Amino acid sequence: MPLYELFSQDGRFRCTIQQELYRPEYWCEIMPGKATKAEAIKSLKALWNCDRIVSFGDAVNDIPMFELSDECYAVENAVPELKKAATGIVDSNDRDGVAKWLERNACFD
Repeated sequence: MPLYELFSQDGRFRCTIQQELYRPEYWCEIMPGKATKAEAIKSLKALWNCDRIVSFGDAVNDIPMFELSDECYAVENAVPELKKAATGIVDSNDRDGVAKWLERNACFD
């Protein structure tokens, strides 16, 4: 918590603290403010001139990415906050939910 409190007050960083999804421990993620999945989507969308963004996630750090996506899917074992922000829910990580969605819906031309 002391590291989270220190870095979360500094605008140069983005900090997330949450319980590990698959274990009882908590973790603190500290990264540069622009080093996010959402920032990557912005860059790749501009670079590749994408007209549709579909994203998948399981944790709260995926919410900003979901906000930029045209469609966003939380895996069944995702945190409740992410499920609320999702377009839909896919099968869990353990049951290859993302791969199954891609197999049914992706267009690889």
